[in-house]
Amino acid sequence: MLAPLTSGDAPAAVKTGALLQPAARRERNRQEMVDGILAAARTQMREEGVAALNLNEVARRVGVTTPALYRYFPSKMAVYDALFELGTRLYVEEFRALNLGEAPTGAAAIRSALEHQLDFALRNPDLYQLVLQRPVPGFVPSPQGLAEAARAEQVAGEVIAGWIDRGLLAPRVAPDRLFLLLAAVAEGLASAHLANDPGLPVGEGRFGSLVPDAVRLFDTVWASRVPGPKGRGGAQRRARLKREGG
Repeated sequence: MLAPLTSGDAPAAVKTGALLQPAARRERNRQEMVDGILAAARTQMREEGVAALNLNEVARRVGVTTPALYRYFPSKMAVYDALFELGTRLYVEEFRALNLGEAPTGAAAIRSALEHQLDFALRNPDLYQLVLQRPVPGFVPSPQGLAEAARAEQVAGEVIAGWIDRGLLAPRVAPDRLFLLLAAVAEGLASAHLANDPGLPVGEGRFGSLVPDAVRLFDTVWASRVPGPKGRGGAQRRARLKREGG
């Protein structure tokens, strides 16, 4: 998954190159160069570590001079920022595709969320570390990057609120604290798995195999003991918990 997200199918003229106007051709060429730079940066980060990114090496891999590369990214931090946004968008796109709002049980919902985080980390260790672990000294995402991260948190929060509304979970904490706790457990499992068993798939290894145990812990404490009709009482429970501060 090295290619950035696209915004849909391109017009036929763009796909074939037929009747492409000079401005459109320049934009297409620019985007192809940006994509190539980011792909080369990701390859180096995977091979040498996220903090080892070097624009001279990236330029060599792309086949351009370093000054030419600077026309697309004025600094190494600009490359990191573009990858931060890319990683966040990819994560959210995949998370949405899981359709966890329709999970049949709370346990199934939590398990899918934890397994997705592990799987994403294994397939995209460079982006995962950049987005969730901040391994680069001095790197601070731009306001646009932070806005992407805020949207990702909002999406996850809405899904969790939906679980509570449907009666799949009956947590004893406010929804925002439930989200933070789930996020912390997911990050802990994924980071430990990457550090110890990066070559093993989800479900294997000392930490990757702990997902079912983590799900049982959450389910034991937060499972809804008296499931009612879809949505009944969920909003009231959340409002009460928020008033009580968890």
